[in-house]
Order: sequence, then structure tokens, then C-alpha cells
Amino acid sequence: MDLRPVVSAALLALFAAACQPAEKPAETGPDTVTAPETVAPAGATQLASFKTGKFERLDFDQELSAPVSSFVDENSKVHSFAEYKGKVLVYNIWAEWCGPCVEEMPSLARLQKAFEGKDVAVVPVAYGFGQGVTLQTTLAKFRELVGQDLPFYYDGEQILQSEAQTGALPATLIYDKTGKEVARLAMPAEWDSPEAIALVQAILDGKS
Repeated sequence: MDLRPVVSAALLALFAAACQPAEKPAETGPDTVTAPETVAPAGATQLASFKTGKFERLDFDQELSAPVSSFVDENSKVHSFAEYKGKVLVYNIWAEWCGPCVEEMPSLARLQKAFEGKDVAVVPVAYGFGQGVTLQTTLAKFRELVGQDLPFYYDGEQILQSEAQTGALPATLIYDKTGKEVARLAMPAEWDSPEAIALVQAILDGKS
């Protein structure tokens, strides 16, 4: 029995709740007690140093491969992540009705420009559901945000994100050149920041 629709339905309820802006840092004062910094254990990921500041929620613990299900472009042509084999893949899950998703999208386009000519592919795939949400309405919002700077893809079947095993919007998952997941961030971020560019560069350099 194909359980993918069941899994997608379960994630559906999670997505709407998870689509919220990044939390603001707590205010500090003279009476504030600050927790000591966590020291990465021996054998931890080489990327542990990036888990700080706005990227403190980076997750390096998922041992997953890139999803294999297909998705479509604006002309309903079928695609898959196999097209990006041999490249660092930055897979972003977003929706047109998700405010934080929309806010961070232009920074993803600028991240791609930062790696122009290199083996890095920033690939947003829209998660489509809800009254009035269609491929065309989502495409219109996408073009408004990034023009032609990123490819447009749409997951109308709501299956791809189930394979990625994430219940958050937005979510950005980074895979190395072999298709193995190296890092994920289940919250919005400034993907053109020096920290984000350095993280992707480290993965491009083979660190994991």
C-alpha cells in the first residue's frame, strides 16, 4: 500500500503551524544568566562551527538522501533532483501563503548568484495546497520575488517534502555532490549572508 499520501496529510497540519517568522533573540540584562557554549564532541561534523547566531538551529544529524519523487516546472514538465547530480543542492521548501518563505526567497536568489559558475544549485520547490493556490498563482508570486534568477518548481502532490522528512515551512536542506544530506535549517534565514555563503562553500569543498 502506498503510504505517501497518508504521510503528506499528516504533515499538512504541521506546515501551517510551522510557517512562522524567526524568533527574536531574548533580551539580556545584568541579571541574565547565559548558558555556556556547547563544545562539539570529538568526531562531530566538520561543519559544527557554523551552528551559531542566526544559524544555531542548523541540523547536521539527518542521514538522508535527496528525495527521488518528481516535481513539475511552470509548463508541467516533470523534473527530479537527479538532474543536479554532482552539484551541491540547496533545496528550499516554500509556499506562496507563507510570509517567512516569501521574505527569504530573494536571499536564495542572491546565494545562487554568489556561486555563479560553480557546482551549486539553489532549487526552491513550492509546496502547493489550499483554496485558490495553483501552479499559476504560485508562479506569479515566485516571479515577483526573484524574476528569472531561480528555476521554478512545484510540488502539487505534496509528496516531495514527505520524503525529505520535514514538517516546517520554510525549510532549506543542503545535499553534497553525492546526494547525501549534510545540513538543514527548518526556519527562515538570510541565505546571502557571509555565514550562509561560507557554509555552502564548506560543503562544496567536501566538508561534512
